[in-house]
Amino acid sequence: MPDRYENFLPPLDLPSVQDDDRRGFLRKIGMAGAAIAAGPVAGSLLNSPAAFGLDKWEEPSPENRVLLPAIGQEINCDCKAFGTTLVVNLPPPLPTLDFRGRIKIKILVGGPDFVRLQVLNHTVAATHPMFGEVVITLPTIDISPASILKLGPGGFLQTMLLSFSIKFQRCGDCEGPFSFETLSPAKLTASMFSFPPGAQSETTRPDGTALATGGQLYKLASPIQIGSGGTQFAQLHGMDINVGKDLMPI
Repeated sequence: MPDRYENFLPPLDLPSVQDDDRRGFLRKIGMAGAAIAAGPVAGSLLNSPAAFGLDKWEEPSPENRVLLPAIGQEINCDCKAFGTTLVVNLPPPLPTLDFRGRIKIKILVGGPDFVRLQVLNHTVAATHPMFGEVVITLPTIDISPASILKLGPGGFLQTMLLSFSIKFQRCGDCEGPFSFETLSPAKLTASMFSFPPGAQSETTRPDGTALATGGQLYKLASPIQIGSGGTQFAQLHGMDINVGKDLMPI
């Protein structure tokens, strides 16, 4: 094990999350069944027009162009993921984290009834007594976007596939930082009547926990595996993200 992780918690003795998100994602967007039956889906496949049954990326059809956001538009949103459970090698109760931050996306050409979403910037942070500041960031600009916004019955279906880095300021009395990354992309989905989502705010429940109000809730499909070099050190459970339009530039 790399020296830099000796003072972090031991790796998790848990099986990897059995996740067919990529294949399920392709089924939802209507990819040909033959490609699914061919075996595991390579990461590059999702970023190619062939994954969507297209010869090349194209503008939405004229009737859908007025419904989908304009190609080239950049959208800023704020993000809140309260009550996320950090599954690490500790006895219960496990730590919980309240993440706050922002995301910036750019609208790219996709197909007749969908556009692709390129993540330009994404940073959320939380604090915890044991770990100090916990920061999630986009490693680099999303140069191979696989996230989409698709027209559906009564509105839109958005599917986000996010890979990110996560940094822990410390682990108990041991100063870090301790840096990890997602072992597979996190998948979040949302159905909505309009895009981008409206503004959001937050309030406090009677028990003192934070609650996001307004905006749009994006549901996490399965736990996010966190680690390094294929070794799993943590998982993020229940990281549903509430997203709201932010008028301030990032």
